Amino acid sequence: MKKMFMAVLFALVSVNAMAADCAKGKIEFSKYNGDNTFTVKVDGKEYWTNRWNLQPLLQSAQLTGMTVTIKSNTCESGS
Repeated sequence: MKKMFMAVLFALVSVNAMAADCAKGKIEFSKYNGDNTFTVKVDGKEYWTNRWNLQPLLQSAQLTGMTVTIKSNTCESGS
């Protein structure tokens, strides 16, 4: 059991270590795209996701004025 916990912990740390903070701030706008993706603009850059479970969270953050941090492996605008 301890080995399994350590393996899961290592996997989570590894994934988080690969992702960099790309942008931090309030969501300036959000929109649905025709190709089943969702775009948000943070810190002057647009980022999109095709993960539908993130959309309600991002919209809630926009409506309440929360600060968000966009993490990605590439940190390219539009990714």
